[in-house]
Amino acid sequence: MRKFGIVLALLVVLIALLVGCSGSREQDIETILASELLRSQGIEINEPERPYYRFSAREDFDIEVALHVLGEHGSYYFTPGGWTDELIGDLVAVSEDGLRFAKDFLGIEVSHPLSFVFNVTEPTDDHPMPMWGGGGVFGTSAYISMEARLLPSLIVHEAVHAILRYDERQSNFPMPPETALMGHAMFLEEGLCDLIDFLFAAQTEHPYRTNYGNNHLHIEASRTLNRRNNFADEAEFGTRYPELMSYETAASFVYFLLEHHGTIGDFMRVFDDIYLMEEVYGVSMYDMIAKWMAYLEQF
Repeated sequence: MRKFGIVLALLVVLIALLVGCSGSREQDIETILASELLRSQGIEINEPERPYYRFSAREDFDIEVALHVLGEHGSYYFTPGGWTDELIGDLVAVSEDGLRFAKDFLGIEVSHPLSFVFNVTEPTDDHPMPMWGGGGVFGTSAYISMEARLLPSLIVHEAVHAILRYDERQSNFPMPPETALMGHAMFLEEGLCDLIDFLFAAQTEHPYRTNYGNNHLHIEASRTLNRRNNFADEAEFGTRYPELMSYETAASFVYFLLEHHGTIGDFMRVFDDIYLMEEVYGVSMYDMIAKWMAYLEQF
C-alpha cells in the first residue's frame, strides 16, 4: 500500500511538471504569428521581408531570421526555432524599456530603432556567427545568442555599445597587451555597458539577468582585485591602469566616478579622451584609481 502511494505521488508530480512546462514548449511560426497574447500586448509580429539579417562588420555576414517586431526603440529579429509567444513578448517589452533607459542615461538621441537579432538554438560549426552564450555588436546592430532560459539578459549592455557606435564614440583608454587573453577588449567601454546594464536591472519591473546576480558592482570588483592579485601580471594586464582591465573593476570604477565625482557628462568627456582626466576631475587617472581602490576596502 505504501509503495502504491509513493508511485501515485510520483505520477501526480510528473503530470504537474508536464502541465507546468506545456506553456514554455516551442511554438511554430504560424502559431506565434497568430498569437493573441502578443496582440494583447500591442506587439505586431510579422515574417521579415528577407529571410536573413545582414550584419556589417569587417566582413559582412548574414543570419537567418524567421520573425520580426518593429518597436519604437528597437527593430527585433528572431532566428528560426526555440521560440514561444511569451518569450518573444518578454524580450520585446524589456528591450524597449532597456533601450529607452540606455539612451536617456547617456543623453544620446538615436534617430531610428536599433536592430537586435536574438537566437536561442545552439549554432552548428558552419554557422556564420558561431557565438553561443553571449552577445556582440557589429556596426550598430546587436546579436544575442544563448539558451532561452538565460534570457532576458545582456540586452542593455549590448544596447549601450550600439548607441556609442551610432554616436561615433570610441574611448582612447588603453587596451590590455596583445598577448593577453582579452587583448582587444575596450574595458572602459565595457565597464560603462556593464554599469548601465546593472542599473537597469536594479530598477526594472521585468525579470532581467546581469553578470552580477544579487551582488553589488563594488563587491564583485573587490573580489576580482583580490582574486587577481590587483592585476599585477603585466603580460596579461599591462602597465597602464591594469586594475581596470576587467568588466567588474571597470564597471565599479565608472560607478564610483558617477556616484562621487561628477555627472555622466563629465565622465563622457574623459571617456572620449582620458588625457582630460585631470582637467575634469582635478586628479590624475592613477590618483583616481587609488581613491577608488581605497573606497573598495569597505566592501
